[in-house]
Amino acid sequence: MSKLTSGVYEKYGASYKTLTLTDGEYALTVTPEKGGMATSFTKNGDEYLWLRDKNFESTDRPRCGIPILFPNCGKPDDGVHHFGGTAYPIEVHGFADLVPWQIKSADDSAIELTLTPNGLTKFVYPFDFALTMRYTLTGSTATLALTVANTGDKALPFSVGFHPYFAASKLENVAFDINAATCSENAKGEQPAAPETITLTRKEGSADSIRLMTGVKSPMRLSDSGSGHKVTVAFDESVFTNAVLWQQDAESFVCMEPWNGWANSVNEEGRHIELNPGESKEFKWSVTIE
Repeated sequence: MSKLTSGVYEKYGASYKTLTLTDGEYALTVTPEKGGMATSFTKNGDEYLWLRDKNFESTDRPRCGIPILFPNCGKPDDGVHHFGGTAYPIEVHGFADLVPWQIKSADDSAIELTLTPNGLTKFVYPFDFALTMRYTLTGSTATLALTVANTGDKALPFSVGFHPYFAASKLENVAFDINAATCSENAKGEQPAAPETITLTRKEGSADSIRLMTGVKSPMRLSDSGSGHKVTVAFDESVFTNAVLWQQDAESFVCMEPWNGWANSVNEEGRHIELNPGESKEFKWSVTIE
């Protein structure tokens, strides 16, 4: 059984409370104030997530750890959602990873955080909701479960995703074991069939490398021949239908991300989730490290 401890992250003038679940040689750390996200997952002190300190401590989008994407994955067309004939500006990947979450409960069995609407969220997303994020650790497997509840009086449209940053020695050292129906670099238009072996390589002249996949089978795996790290991401295929691989040049990470929508999905009928008033839905997945 895991054991809960609390701590404080202090660096560059920033200070955040942390909560850590430890089970034997494995430890999972969550930082509620920083978008409610997991910020460390270690085996015998060896870090499997990527955390860029100065980004973590700034008010910018946290490109590190495991950000939670809600109510959209990516940036919609023209940077807006359209609700009831009104255009609402929205950040890339929404706002859940930009605001502090509240601690609902924390003990040896689980860490539970909550997020409910405030003035900022209502300005960009005019809906009532309750998000609950539950983290558990069993040996080498961390399970992350996000529950979205519609607490309002109208349908709640959204997409959900997660954006885990896994530490990588070099992109050239990372190999993927992923089975998907389609794979491309652009979600627009007809999607080409995925190759038998999906790779993520640098494109000359581009600042980053990306693969957008549909019909993805669980689990997805990556292995790093440089560090010896192996990571398995498992999920319910009926909940997370899409996935993204992403890497930014000159950075030592690879993202292997379960999504259930694309950038403009919330604006497109039939391509996002809608919960009726009083309904809720859980989005659960896991990360196993070796």
